[in-house]
Amino acid sequence: MPSNNLSPSFNTGPSDGEELVMNMLSSETDATYSFQGMKRRLGLHQEKLTRILKRLEDDNLVTRTDDGYKVLAPPRRKARHLVDGEPVIRGHLPPGIDAESFTGSLKGRWFKNFRWLGYSNGETGQSLYWITEDGRFQVRVLLSPGEILVWSQATEEKEAGSPVAIAAGYELFDRVSRMLPETGEFS
Repeated sequence: MPSNNLSPSFNTGPSDGEELVMNMLSSETDATYSFQGMKRRLGLHQEKLTRILKRLEDDNLVTRTDDGYKVLAPPRRKARHLVDGEPVIRGHLPPGIDAESFTGSLKGRWFKNFRWLGYSNGETGQSLYWITEDGRFQVRVLLSPGEILVWSQATEEKEAGSPVAIAAGYELFDRVSRMLPETGEFS
């Protein structure tokens, strides 16, 4: 079903599915999303998403990496990422924790009902994204030197501001914090 906020177009541009995929992949600088994450977040059937990604690859717009899919050319306009606003959790990483190596240990991981979505590299650090199994909430974890920030947001407007979305952020934070390596100083 087409979105009500799209104006009619008479050109032979991308299909709605291609536009959805490109918007997601272009949402942040150097973003990479897993196939399953895109399928879950966008609600596209596996075969349809496969065809869309194949067309976009053939047109040299996206590339498949070991971690998932990413755009080849930077977007002409900056897209707003799905999770934004104020973080629900802001904390310090324990001393001696290397944010980059910790990020590497989290990429691709599933936690209980949180499914891996993808990641992006930003000026302040690397953002990691998960989506709940039912697709209702998306959680972003930003790891920068010495700091961890967590955002959580409902994927549908009707659940915006839901306390369940905030609880999802805390639940994923709990799972991620259990993965922190021991620093030896406090063990």
